[in-house]
Amino acid sequence: MSSNLWVTGMALRSELWVAAALLAFATAACSPGEQPAEAAKSQAVPPVEVEVYRIEQRRQAGVLRASGLVTYKSETLLSFGAPGMIETLLVDDGARVYAGQTLATLRRTSVGADPAESEVVRQTAQQTFDRVSRLHAAGAASQADLDNARLALERAREIVSVVSPATGVILRRDAERGQMVTAGQPILQLGEDRTGIIVRAQLSSVDVARVRAGDIAEINIPGRERRSGKVTQISPKMAANMGSFEVEIRLDDPKDLKSGEVAEVLIAAKPISGQPDKTAFLIPAISLIDARADQGMVYVVGADGKATRRSVQTEGITDAGVVVTGGLQPGEAIITRGASMVRDGDAVKFRQE
Repeated sequence: MSSNLWVTGMALRSELWVAAALLAFATAACSPGEQPAEAAKSQAVPPVEVEVYRIEQRRQAGVLRASGLVTYKSETLLSFGAPGMIETLLVDDGARVYAGQTLATLRRTSVGADPAESEVVRQTAQQTFDRVSRLHAAGAASQADLDNARLALERAREIVSVVSPATGVILRRDAERGQMVTAGQPILQLGEDRTGIIVRAQLSSVDVARVRAGDIAEINIPGRERRSGKVTQISPKMAANMGSFEVEIRLDDPKDLKSGEVAEVLIAAKPISGQPDKTAFLIPAISLIDARADQGMVYVVGADGKATRRSVQTEGITDAGVVVTGGLQPGEAIITRGASMVRDGDAVKFRQE
């Protein structure tokens, strides 16, 4: 009996020794210096490199902000009424000109191949014009008859001219002396003083509903003093290529401004009846993902360097960016380039644009 107990004890001690050996092997396999493959792989993934935009308050309650361009209200393209070769071009970009001033001349190429025949045509046209002018002065010829005679004379002349229709500034010269041009081909662009200098700004369909003619506006142009003005005209139709409405602001003091200067426009707009006024932000269009109707999604980068997917409310788009009315706060950073590579909760590294 005692021998059986001794054998049983020995067997039990053997089993305990084997179990202890297995436990020691397992512990050594999972030592602190070696981590599971999945954890190592997770730590090896570097943060996604992205670019961000820092939210700034771009519109205060009661104020609409838009970008625009300084321009003459009338910028007229000037051309010859016949084809030919430019003989003289007397003005250049920036030149001041006066109403009635000759700006360029052209030698026609379609009067006639025979010089003698061309001269007869010109003399006949001149005589006809003189006769119709006398009859018109006496009441025996209509204004239409006089206009037709003048047109025939112009067409018969070998040398034709471009005359400035108003006092102003040459904004652009599109031709050179000796160049062959077709009838109606623009050679000069004139900014007319009589119509004045204005700012044309672009507003979204939501914003334009809050603007009225006569609203006060502030115009900020880099490197210049602030100017004031008033809204004088609102386009009744959306610009097809812009997706926005054009608003015209007449400046109180346009002195020294040049056509083409970029301006920031702040309009003291009225709230839409029955709706509370809102504070909004402008964000780059590239930062908006999954956009639909008046909502969209952006990735916001937190202080921990991780991207969080967030829903925002939108009110349309302008040439300056997307108008966001809810879901963001000033100072927050949203991802622009690289948003398609990010998932909610991913670590990112970025540089501010």
